Amino acid sequence: MATEKLAFVCDDSAAISAHFGRAPLVVVVTLEDGREVAREERIKERPGAVHLHEEGHSHEHDHTHHHHDHGEKFRALADCDVLIVRGAGSPVIAHAEALGMRTYLVGEKTVDEALAAYQSGTLRSDPRRIHRH
Repeated sequence: MATEKLAFVCDDSAAISAHFGRAPLVVVVTLEDGREVAREERIKERPGAVHLHEEGHSHEHDHTHHHHDHGEKFRALADCDVLIVRGAGSPVIAHAEALGMRTYLVGEKTVDEALAAYQSGTLRSDPRRIHRH
């Protein structure tokens, strides 16, 4: 039996976020042999999380710097095989792929729409949705 976990980075329990960094939730859908067998919501990042920066300093989460370690944001995704989001910066995509995740930057606005496309083999990633930081 083939099992896959899909991580949908979301603004709420249904809407896929247009920006990985601003999304509070991950909806994780577990598929067995292509069929949904479980769905759960996870908090993507603890409130007030501190990011480490290349410059060697740290500061609170709410900021505009883009050169941070995304490790904290990936904790909720650690057991997932696929990352699905409507938009993300290139460092996020690189981090996900380094962890062995397949990434999709999608136009579908809801988890259910993107999930149906994934299950039917029609979900496509659009590289124009990468945010250039």
